[in-house]
Amino acid sequence: MENTNDRIENINKIFSQLELMGVDTNQPFLYGYFFIDEDDKKLKNLALKLQNKLFEPVFIKNQEGTFQLHIEKIETHTKETLLNQLLEFDELAKSEKIKSFDGWDIGNSDASKPLISNQLENEIEDITEINLYNCAVELLENNLFDKAIMAFDKCIDKKIEVENSLYKQFICFDYLGDVENAILKLREVLKINPNHFKACYNIGALSYDIEDYTNSVEYYEKASKINNGDDSVFYGISLSQYCLGNIKEAEINSKKALEINPKNKNAKQLLKMI
Repeated sequence: MENTNDRIENINKIFSQLELMGVDTNQPFLYGYFFIDEDDKKLKNLALKLQNKLFEPVFIKNQEGTFQLHIEKIETHTKETLLNQLLEFDELAKSEKIKSFDGWDIGNSDASKPLISNQLENEIEDITEINLYNCAVELLENNLFDKAIMAFDKCIDKKIEVENSLYKQFICFDYLGDVENAILKLREVLKINPNHFKACYNIGALSYDIEDYTNSVEYYEKASKINNGDDSVFYGISLSQYCLGNIKEAEINSKKALEINPKNKNAKQLLKMI
């Protein structure tokens, strides 16, 4: 969790970048907020409470043994009011015994349009090749996902850090809640590098989120062949197998997860359910 000074610096940086790119920061935007906990039920209860304040839950997804709640609301913020909102969510997470409030992002109030105007493609085109990838990474780190995707596209076109650019585009689409394109980018990573552990793992995780359990098992198993020492992989396999009704296989893989990491609470809980 960021401290207040880091939050202020981050907000100032993003607002300044938007203003430099010609974006009127006084207009309404679609603000997204994220909470993290190991218990998805607590996050579901929190989502219901926040709906009363017109925050719309987008998803709750599994992230390597923890769960992430993403909520959204169209709001108008100054730097100061946004900071106050983030601090309120810090306190809310504490009062609801949620592990952490995990940050925010910003998008166009019209979800069908990018935050940054497409005319900025010309700006990206003018960036020298030696700086292009670093610029794209910086845009991602500052939560400017739409523009980061555009910049990574240029990297891919110019054959610059293609594998890494595709993977980071997955990260952008994942944050934007665009599962279809997130999986598409991961598949493209695997065409270049079939042994990319994180690509296999995240296709498994994303497939589980959209209830494609067969695909989830397939890619978690691919990940396990690349790295058989990661307990979260075997837990992922067991959970998807459990959802498919393959109880015996789910039990075997939960036990494998616990052999690697006896402290894996999720695997223990699944075994109790079995």
